[in-house]
Amino acid sequence: MKNKLKDIVLGSLLADTFTLGAHWIYSPSEIKNAKLDWKGLNKPLAKWHEGKNKGDFTHYGDQVVCLYEYSKNEKFFDIKKYMNRWQVFMQNYTGYIDGASSDTLKNLQNNKIIPSGSNSHDLSVVARIAPLLFLSADKKTFLNNVHSFVAATHNNEEVLEAASFFANLLWKIKEGNSIIHSIEDLSKEYSKRLQRYVKEGLNTSNNTIEAINEFGSACATDGAFQSTIYLLKKYDNNFEKLMIENVKAGGDSSVRAMIFTTILIASKGIDILPKSWLTQMNYKI
Repeated sequence: MKNKLKDIVLGSLLADTFTLGAHWIYSPSEIKNAKLDWKGLNKPLAKWHEGKNKGDFTHYGDQVVCLYEYSKNEKFFDIKKYMNRWQVFMQNYTGYIDGASSDTLKNLQNNKIIPSGSNSHDLSVVARIAPLLFLSADKKTFLNNVHSFVAATHNNEEVLEAASFFANLLWKIKEGNSIIHSIEDLSKEYSKRLQRYVKEGLNTSNNTIEAINEFGSACATDGAFQSTIYLLKKYDNNFEKLMIENVKAGGDSSVRAMIFTTILIASKGIDILPKSWLTQMNYKI
């Protein structure tokens, strides 16, 4: 079981490093015309990732590594202990510091009681939850850990609900349930808003670029959520094709890819990941 959990974390990281090349480029035509190697990893085009190289992570992947390294030495998730570690990590971080991280750092420096998270509505934090599986003996513990982790940087009702949904989904898939049935079944337990997101993601007949740009290709939960559901439904046993189509749609391709990859690996296993991509990743798990 521990190996499977490690594979899920590895998948989230590989998804992040593959998307680095075109991450936060919002024009599909610009991505189409860029000289990206679609058979492997790429240096980033966006100015936000200046200093990053082929095989590196975006700031999302870097924060997954922070949580994963913490999890290797712990038996349970202590949010205060983790946030002390996270604060030191972020204060010395040389990559991009997004608004949620910046606001949370200010709150911590002002001694705001945890959860000291921002009100960011970005879905990106949900893409970082996989290492918490190592510190969660059962579903209830996992959901509680995810809630604490997410609220610590994104204390926003919409994001917390989305995090609960995807954490629940990940656990169900890890236990052998089918993806689409689980998505439909789980959505009934959540708000009308989230049910609408699920229906929109499952029901669109547009191609990938059209669908994602109609939903909204940015970081916001409203848009990124539907796009992730759409991509999970679109998966047809060709992981490489799905990853490439996601990147070509532009915007925050990393958050979408990290979430759908953790779900797919929980379902299909590590063999869906292209070995040539894994060998190019600079961090070895």
